[in-house]
Amino acid sequence: MDGTGLPQFRGTDAKECKEFIAAVVKHAYSQGKLRDDEWIADFAASCFVDDALGWWSWLDEETQGSWKLLRQAMLTRYHPIFCGKNGEEAEQFVFSVRQRARDAGKQKDNDWIIAFISDSFVGDALRFHVSLDSSIQENWKLLQVAILAQYPREDQSGPVLKYGFFGAGIPTD
Repeated sequence: MDGTGLPQFRGTDAKECKEFIAAVVKHAYSQGKLRDDEWIADFAASCFVDDALGWWSWLDEETQGSWKLLRQAMLTRYHPIFCGKNGEEAEQFVFSVRQRARDAGKQKDNDWIIAFISDSFVGDALRFHVSLDSSIQENWKLLQVAILAQYPREDQSGPVLKYGFFGAGIPTD
């Protein structure tokens, strides 16, 4: 939020993106403009600062002028990032990817999910991901298990994942 109480969007990550979208919808509702696609897009654009403003300026005019298209572009651009810090972050990443796939109607589209997360890995998670066999990198079901096995919760209270069959990047028993 800026000094006026209006939302700002800097374009830092998926969490900020979701929070911004919710704030824009709330503001549009309070102004009686919830169904005014163009008004909402213009309002949202007025809230972009820093990297988000630069990104917005490169969008085509149709996307800039439609909240529906702008929102989709934002959700595509600002996807979940996974650093490989701990098990909780791993669970949140897998959950976020599943949620985004469901929202897009793509939960059974392995190719879409793999393309969506292709640049989501950074730091230790990136090193882990590139060490995996391509058969795991390209299969969301196997990749989920590999991520959760590599980054278990410290208070492991659920089933212990078996991961010995994955090959490179995941230790075997």
